[in-house]
Amino acid sequence: MSCAPLCVPLSSAGRSLLTFVITLVAALLSSSPSHAQETLTVALYPYVPRVDQFEGAIRQSWQQVQPTVGLNFIKDDKVWDGGYKKDPPAEADVYVFDVMYLEQFRTNGLLGAMAPSEVQNADDFLAYARDAVVVNGNYYAIPQLGCANILFYNVNDTPLANATTLTQVQSALHQCTYTSEIPPDQRGLMLDMAGSTTNATLYLDAAHSANGQYPLPQPTTPDPSYIAYEKTILTLSSFLDTTSENPDAYVRGVWYSHGYGRAIVGFTETMSHMTPTALQTIGFKVMPLSDTTSNPPLFYVDAVGVNTSAARRGKRDLAVQLANVIGASNTMVASMQAPQPDKNPQYLMSVRNSVFQRLSADYPIYARMYQLAQSSKPIAFKLDKDARSWALAKGDIIRSQVRQNYACGCDRTATRTIADNVDAQSVCPAVCKDHGGWNGQWTNDPPAPGSVCGCNKCPIPPPD
Repeated sequence: MSCAPLCVPLSSAGRSLLTFVITLVAALLSSSPSHAQETLTVALYPYVPRVDQFEGAIRQSWQQVQPTVGLNFIKDDKVWDGGYKKDPPAEADVYVFDVMYLEQFRTNGLLGAMAPSEVQNADDFLAYARDAVVVNGNYYAIPQLGCANILFYNVNDTPLANATTLTQVQSALHQCTYTSEIPPDQRGLMLDMAGSTTNATLYLDAAHSANGQYPLPQPTTPDPSYIAYEKTILTLSSFLDTTSENPDAYVRGVWYSHGYGRAIVGFTETMSHMTPTALQTIGFKVMPLSDTTSNPPLFYVDAVGVNTSAARRGKRDLAVQLANVIGASNTMVASMQAPQPDKNPQYLMSVRNSVFQRLSADYPIYARMYQLAQSSKPIAFKLDKDARSWALAKGDIIRSQVRQNYACGCDRTATRTIADNVDAQSVCPAVCKDHGGWNGQWTNDPPAPGSVCGCNKCPIPPPD
């Protein structure tokens, strides 16, 4: 004998209770860890003028394609520095890095390969940037930004505008024209040569300019002839300007805008901190680093890589999709354009033809940047699998050799206010007695910190 289940109609109160229970259970399930919103973590390249603008543009673009997948961002250079001293964070599903370290990350299993079919609009990339990230037919990153050592000057400065070699730049600027950190007026060159990695990469850049060897050799012993190019560049500036580690990476653009210095060397984004008046007459080109003009310049590339840890978390395909979104034309335009009418665009160099074209419509300087990127026919600055160990080991050596026997002088604070040139002759010899003697220069004028004397001998700070 079988028994059929009883169907007992629920009262109104019963139905209300049942509805409440179902709603409560659903709410509990949706808040449990197993039903939490899926997220991806992005480690951004931190050394840009406005990194928060990149985050906002990426969030907006990602929301349109994956509205249910959240994003976490790493923007602290103490956690991720683009690869210069750190490996990508394990929690980062995608990370933006300097492609000089691509081979190091690839051979160490920190970059996942992408088939060409997985990279969107690859034909839009400038050739040097695309070539930099392709190995054995696979993409190991998606190019995002480019940069190069750029010489900025007044477009009406004919000697600098016409200079195509380092010797011609030297003839235009002259050597030892100031000793302070900031030039007292429109004289000399300003540039940052403080960091050991900066000195190492500038050495390789100058060596390639002279000899054209590529892939770039990473020598055990630096060649004195290439060290000499860096030493020449340093004498066009001052010891204090080139060696001061100012926390504001773009401060020399600000100083230039206010009439200090005749020229500066930096990346294109330096223009993001220049005044509209300075930008009206700004000229720029790839900085000549030797007297050879036949070799193509080296341009750096920043790119978006997919961390192999994303695959272990089951997020590889989403990470590839996100990498494409970060490097997409619409995202890059939104990342670089001026956020308000009274602000400059970031003036970062694009690696997509379409981004250059779209930004050029609103910012004419971008049209000139595009022409420079096309006409110079650059190749990518890349090192081998030992990139970081070479840069860290040789950078200190190169920096020390470049600073050794500096040909100009340094400012020393005077013991009292200097009234005039006659007074300087009674003050400065004593100030410079233990520093190679007085070179005849002195100033009370801003931006000098009070009265200073120019001494012949400069200190060589210990390596970082």
